Amino acid sequence: MAFKGVNILAFVAVALGAALGSYLIDTLSLRFILRAVGIKVGFFEFLKVKGASYLLNIINYNLALVLMAAVVKRRTERGWASSGSPFVMLNFIDLTVFGGLTVGAIIAGASPFEDVTTRIVGLIALGGFLAGPSLMAITRIKKGPAWLLKIVNHNLLEAFARISFGNMLLAILARSMLVLLYAVMNHLFLGLYGADVSIPNLLVYMPILSIVGFIPISISGLGSTQVLARRFYGPHVTTVTGESAQFGVIDAFSTTSILIMVLLRVIIGLICTPFVTKMLADSPKEQQ
Repeated sequence: MAFKGVNILAFVAVALGAALGSYLIDTLSLRFILRAVGIKVGFFEFLKVKGASYLLNIINYNLALVLMAAVVKRRTERGWASSGSPFVMLNFIDLTVFGGLTVGAIIAGASPFEDVTTRIVGLIALGGFLAGPSLMAITRIKKGPAWLLKIVNHNLLEAFARISFGNMLLAILARSMLVLLYAVMNHLFLGLYGADVSIPNLLVYMPILSIVGFIPISISGLGSTQVLARRFYGPHVTTVTGESAQFGVIDAFSTTSILIMVLLRVIIGLICTPFVTKMLADSPKEQQ
């Protein structure tokens, strides 16, 4: 029912802008990370790879990363661990971004939780924030027990050893731009549903939702992120009164915004998949 009052043209326009904008920023940031660790790949070539990965992303985010690692393996004739290393690092870079934003919000006193919950979320976020930089530091260890050096020199951590601290900071900044784009997208989507949630508030709420999303809990049949989304966004709904009605609006926002983004990415994936299938079928020499 809540969707009936939404401006359809504006809704589609926001979705198209967000889908294309995130596609571009995601591709640019990933290509930068690959080049920073010594893997050269053309922009338009990787644009197709990233687009094709959207189909697997529907099933599982890490399956999409496996597809991109397969392309790197095919092009460079590296092993699986070495090819997958940049994408493992990507996960940790994203954790650093979300963790940093969450910790920053807590330090600024903007946590929406009570003290005990704030401490728990803060500790989880701090761990996420420090994980990537810690692995970078660990891979630079040159002396120590044989078991430690074996871990440090494993090909799966190769990207952490290859990337410079300067490029790591630039990668974090690039991925932060992606989060900012999603904040703008959600601000516009929520506005169409009559919920005025500011972008600064979204930059507090969204990282917390992402961090909490790692915790596999369910409350009354609802996922933890859905429960928090209702709590965060519900009070901002002005088109209806009553908690139940406000929750209904937020549920409609979540369902429709996710659905249209998935549909647009499926279209991108279907367009790009034939190119990537051929890329994986061709020998490395034919691709050069």
